[in-house]
Amino acid sequence: MKQRVVAAALTMALAMGTVAPAMADGAASTRNIIIGGLAAAAAFIIPNYNKKRKEKKKEEEEITRRQAAYRDWFYNKYGYYPTDAQFKQWYVQTYGNSPG
Repeated sequence: MKQRVVAAALTMALAMGTVAPAMADGAASTRNIIIGGLAAAAAFIIPNYNKKRKEKKKEEEEITRRQAAYRDWFYNKYGYYPTDAQFKQWYVQTYGNSPG
């Protein structure tokens, strides 16, 4: 939320700067419009990226937890730990997609 407020404030500051007529040949106005557009886009892209990164990390932690639980169960049942191929086969059969 804090990032959005900062990004919105930055966007507003840049937008207000483009309201006054440009004293130069128009290049400064164009540059300000582009910078303002990029700041507005960043206000939406950055939080979305962080959300997806957190979801991916949570998914990887869940895969690690499942792998540890399966390896413990397999060891208790058969007396040795499963290979990576055995784990992957079990994971695909159980969850319908490959781990990681």
